[in-house]
Amino acid sequence: MPAAPDNVGPGQTMTTQLQQWLGQANALREFDRWFEGVMRAGNFDELDAFLTEELLAHPHPITSLCLARPLSAVRVTGWDELAADLLRDEERHAAGGPVTAIGADLSAHCEPDDDAWPLEVNFYDDEAFPFGDGDLAGINAAAADTSTPWQGEFRDIVGSLTVVGLGRIYTAVCANMPGRIPFGEPAPVDVVADRLGRFFLTLRFHQALVRDAAHEGLPRPMVLLGGAHDVDPWYESAYWCEKERLDDGKVASIQGARDEANKERFRAETELKIAEWRDRRNVIIRRQLRADKHPAFVELSAAQDALFYNMTGLGDGRASHELSDHDYEMLLYAWQRQRAEKIGDDPDMIAEPEKPRGGLFGLFSRAS
Repeated sequence: MPAAPDNVGPGQTMTTQLQQWLGQANALREFDRWFEGVMRAGNFDELDAFLTEELLAHPHPITSLCLARPLSAVRVTGWDELAADLLRDEERHAAGGPVTAIGADLSAHCEPDDDAWPLEVNFYDDEAFPFGDGDLAGINAAAADTSTPWQGEFRDIVGSLTVVGLGRIYTAVCANMPGRIPFGEPAPVDVVADRLGRFFLTLRFHQALVRDAAHEGLPRPMVLLGGAHDVDPWYESAYWCEKERLDDGKVASIQGARDEANKERFRAETELKIAEWRDRRNVIIRRQLRADKHPAFVELSAAQDALFYNMTGLGDGRASHELSDHDYEMLLYAWQRQRAEKIGDDPDMIAEPEKPRGGLFGLFSRAS
């Protein structure tokens, strides 16, 4: 860490030294650069010891939370889900080749659930950057730039991983309002606690990410990026995960459960759309709108019907309100069968609408 100012008086503690130093012009920026240098050098233990000393010297709600989170209390979870997401991504983007790097970011756009903080997980291939070469020195040199070559070049973003143990600290940091440092005065403890808390979050996240990736493994050896999305200080670094995760059937189980959940959502969406379309048609048939509103609604409904026919290839071009009740139900029946086939359901399990009865009943059925 940069030296404290020369005018520190006798008997002053480290607290005073840090507060006075941070009160100097551009000191916060220099503090950030120092932190990044220690992180990039891989001196996690040195940084851990420094932060522990400073956290103890600056009593504050943020520092208390940090001191209660040794590395053993922080972990990154969701590795089975990550493997399932990677497999699905490579199925979907087969033409683009394999994923060659996985990015895991602390994100201001992911709300912590108590102490669990979801991560933004990005998949990259060599079109974004030659990660597949495994040149960590080259990747980290690029990562040190303000804007990396792969920024925004991910081919998919998922929420597989969560860091557990840092959510409350991040919430406290966000709630803290340190304000500006008065010119020429020592930094208030709110400012010091804010910086120490942010450094602590970054350090613990990278420590846990590297440790847990080495223990859990990835679907195959590849580059693992630890970064941040709108979380200060912005810091990103690349690591090589050599351990290959064994396939014990969990990935297939996760994918099966996800597929079934997606099918349920698809079926529910189908039923909701049918209910909405019936309601729309009934508004016209039963003339439920005022006379001055009715023509515009009919025109809008006909346009929506035309879009439906164009997208599905169904229907004979007539607007839904021009069809008999039975013809309309048969149209919906055909669409239900079409939708069922898309998700592998048996369309023959869908009941076909009954044909209208003859006689006087048939005369009144359309009005019912």
